[in-house]
Amino acid sequence: MIRQHTHARRLAAAAVTVVLAATGGALTALPATAAPLAAQDERGTSVPYPKGYAEPLGGGTAGFFTRIQYDVSWTSYATGATRKLPVAPGQRYDVGASDVLVVAGDGATSLTEARKLTVHDVASGAQPYTVDLDALARDGEQYIYRGAVGATLVVAVKKADGAVEGRLVTAGANGTEQRPVTGLPADHRGFRVEHTTADSAVLVVVAGPQEAVRYTRSVLDVPSGAVTDDFPRANAYNSPPVSVSATHAAWPDPADPTHVSVAARGTGGTGTVRRTEVTTSSPYALLGGWLVHGSTTRPGTAGSGSPLRAERADGTGEPVRVLDTMGWLVPGPDGSLLARGGSVEHGEGLYRITLGPGGLPVAALVAATGEPTVLVYDGADVPATIDLDRAKGADFRWKLAGRTSTTRVTITRTDAPRYEEPVVIRDLGPMGSDAIGFRWNGEDFGTPGRPAEAGTYSWEFEASQFNGLGDKVRATGTFTVRRTPGLHDYDGNGAPELLVREPGGRAMALDLAFDRAVEEPISPQAAVFGSDWRTYDRLESVGDVAGTRLADVVARDRTGVLWLHEGAGALTHPFRPRVRIGAGWNAYDRLAGGSDLTGDSRADLVATDRTGVLWLYPGTGNAKAPFSARKRIGGGWGIYNQITATGNIGGAGGGDLVARDKAGVLWLYLAKGDGTFAARTRIGGGWGGFRELVGIGDADGDGRADLLATGTTGVTFYAGTGNWKAPFKPGAMTDVTGSVPGGIAF
Repeated sequence: MIRQHTHARRLAAAAVTVVLAATGGALTALPATAAPLAAQDERGTSVPYPKGYAEPLGGGTAGFFTRIQYDVSWTSYATGATRKLPVAPGQRYDVGASDVLVVAGDGATSLTEARKLTVHDVASGAQPYTVDLDALARDGEQYIYRGAVGATLVVAVKKADGAVEGRLVTAGANGTEQRPVTGLPADHRGFRVEHTTADSAVLVVVAGPQEAVRYTRSVLDVPSGAVTDDFPRANAYNSPPVSVSATHAAWPDPADPTHVSVAARGTGGTGTVRRTEVTTSSPYALLGGWLVHGSTTRPGTAGSGSPLRAERADGTGEPVRVLDTMGWLVPGPDGSLLARGGSVEHGEGLYRITLGPGGLPVAALVAATGEPTVLVYDGADVPATIDLDRAKGADFRWKLAGRTSTTRVTITRTDAPRYEEPVVIRDLGPMGSDAIGFRWNGEDFGTPGRPAEAGTYSWEFEASQFNGLGDKVRATGTFTVRRTPGLHDYDGNGAPELLVREPGGRAMALDLAFDRAVEEPISPQAAVFGSDWRTYDRLESVGDVAGTRLADVVARDRTGVLWLHEGAGALTHPFRPRVRIGAGWNAYDRLAGGSDLTGDSRADLVATDRTGVLWLYPGTGNAKAPFSARKRIGGGWGIYNQITATGNIGGAGGGDLVARDKAGVLWLYLAKGDGTFAARTRIGGGWGGFRELVGIGDADGDGRADLLATGTTGVTFYAGTGNWKAPFKPGAMTDVTGSVPGGIAF
């Protein structure tokens, strides 16, 4: 029999031992944060444990096994080196409280069906040996693998007459050696291995005649080969696992299988059995005379991480807190346990649990992930300014060490003209190995699909520890979103707004977000901003004339007074209170604004009087006096019944105008950038059926100014081409004003 006897590296040689015991029945308070402490060998080399969902399978005196998905690995305590083991996906294997791996051969779908088994003593590096069960059979025998205790295979041997024997198979100096299992009931008919430790196995034994079959759990002591300690069992079917130590056994209570019962060994099943409050859905194992138990979930999963506790098997005394968090609990060498968990003082990793001074359970960190058990906050990585003209978005990252339970960040617009409801983003995802957060693509935080408004925002970050340890992490900060507003952009989100006035006088803004693939709007967001705009007989979007970078609107009342509605930067409240510009504007029959005609980067206004003279009002950028003195820039404009400022649609330096004559022909006036125009160019005929032509700005996001034409049948979208000879693509019908029948768009 091959066994690992040498203790070249003692597990606790340099590991930090943690003793956590309750006093007076109450658990002591824990510090809010603690730095993780890695286990080290004598040379000071850290022994690593994989981060994330890495399941410990067991371990011996020299190292431990882990599984990540289909990959099985072994890590040395002495060097910290991790080696991937020869286990293919779907291949069956056994690992226990040793440094030995047993792998099924012949493509067997289960270990009990395997006819060949390869035994790897991973720590020693010795050549693996293969046991051919069929080669061991004599006189019609059938060998069936049942389990492994270290390098010893436990097999059931079915005789030709139906009788069953137990054998222990090992590799000897002269080949495979076998020893009988003694102490099985004389009338037993078979057994299986339910649980193993470093030197024993728990057998589920079936005995008696068919009409009076009985089931027992029996402890097999491998060094002696003897079966001892029979404990009754209701049936032979699978159930939550059992556990044994040198002194006690624990198993699901037959009367209430949801709870664990414990009893002392050596009583033949007749001793006192204690039903505990520990549930079988929780990991549990025996450590000497202590029942150690914890949570049902695993590290890296939601809700995992309740403390690992221990109570005396006889129920006396107070419980002991062994670890602050835990996920997995598996047998370890020499009667110890291995737990994947953490302590506030030493952080996350693999702990070896033994009985320390005074007989109390103690936990020693033997392999560390480098993560703390409580959250440690290391600052925010949120840009102070996000320029959406240059970038499509930004990463929002909050640097944390540790595992979180709940996370959220609250985003609030702080410079909106009126109160805006904060937006809460929950369950932030990983952003690299050291942070959580999200990738922001420039959309409105509360309305996906809608571009975000420019402005200043605050954020408030909050995260809680997955196990409730420590204080919540809280942090606050601000950031600014920048983007260049368009011709009709009153809320600063880069997309134009189409203003619609209903016959009853109610006005609303339709925020347009176009699908460039089909050149149609995507569910435009609507917001009512005025209840009675009937006092105005003329409305015109004029671009930014107030100097705020947002588009503005001028409105003329029926007495001839012109008013400025300055853009405010929010869809729900797109304008600030109106400001009086001046009287006498009823001398004009047409107004058009928004194009920069003078080349000073400010939007200007043109107006035609009733004699056909075109007047230029240069923009000033001053809300109190948005236009300077008028200048006459041409005559003969009385032939047009519609004049629209479109911005730069011809590709030249200034903003342009389109004008429709009474025959329905549309003409383009390219601005020279000095307040004058080049000779007009005919765009095309058939435009007489439209009620309003709206220079909407860049509605489809391709960087070119577009045109909307409204009529009795709806709205037609004309995408800009950037070519002055043919400035618009063929029109596409849309339904952006379908919710406001009879409305007038501007």
